[in-house]
Amino acid sequence: MSKSSLIKIFLIDGDSDGIRDATIGMSPIKAMAFHRNQLRRIPGEFSQIKQTGVYILIGEDDSQKQAYIGESEDVYDRLSGHNSDKKKGFWTDTVALVSTDSELTKSHARYVESCLIQSAGKNPEWFLPNKMNPANDAGRLPRADRETMDEFVDQAKTLVGVLGWDLFRERRAAPVNQTAQTGQAAPPESPSDDTKFAFRGKGFEATMALGPSGDFVVLAGSRARIKESPSMAKSSRTLRKRLVEEGVLRKDEDALVFLENYGFSSPSQAASVVQGGDGNGRTAWKLPNGQTYAHWEERSLPVDQTTQTGQAAPPESPSDDTKFSFRG
Repeated sequence: MSKSSLIKIFLIDGDSDGIRDATIGMSPIKAMAFHRNQLRRIPGEFSQIKQTGVYILIGEDDSQKQAYIGESEDVYDRLSGHNSDKKKGFWTDTVALVSTDSELTKSHARYVESCLIQSAGKNPEWFLPNKMNPANDAGRLPRADRETMDEFVDQAKTLVGVLGWDLFRERRAAPVNQTAQTGQAAPPESPSDDTKFAFRGKGFEATMALGPSGDFVVLAGSRARIKESPSMAKSSRTLRKRLVEEGVLRKDEDALVFLENYGFSSPSQAASVVQGGDGNGRTAWKLPNGQTYAHWEERSLPVDQTTQTGQAAPPESPSDDTKFSFRG
């Protein structure tokens, strides 16, 4: 969503990790988030769960984040069926997306499902176990309906993110450019030189900048080591493989070259993909002056003068309109 929005999250159990109900302003879209083992409670909390809608089964398998996206004319009935499916062993959390005005039809839900599957498929950090691609006729809606459902899709992505899952987050920070294709580092969109971090070693050389949303962007042209360490985490191996498949990384002689800027969720994740092994990215990435990311971050935090000197810092000078006199 490109404009400001008011999002309300109601904690049914008074617990941020319990059953949640999320809505956006006056929009009819409602997102219901809950753990798999809370499924039987949901009809009593949300009558809309038995309406037409889209759902996402979320979990992990061998440290790989997974999400199954589906639709149904009765979301609760479909979820109950999945609950007895042994192939859904990864499933631990659920997000159900419905419309409070009850105007979603089967065709609408199929369209939303198709769009969400395509969007999630662009995030290499997630694996989608959906066996079937979206139906070929999923986009056959009247133009007015398509535009309404496109807004529903955008809002659905926002709500899923607010509820705690980055399934629909676009990690690609910039398109491929000519500089990147030559194998030389391309400048990021706008980071300043004092926040560019380097990580170099045998077989790899990369530059990282901080993205506007707080992610850690490895810049186009950076070179990652081809060989992977035996102890490298499976999730990092999977991510590297998917980055190659998605065209973010390309083999070039003795290295894997980043063809475009790519944002990672942590400095360690970025370092792991670059070096082909696990390590502490907070100390691996360094500024030109040798300062580590961890040290830079620590120095960037606001410091209370009291902690520096051991004495209380003087209060701010009061303005004239809050000075009071007492004379006799």
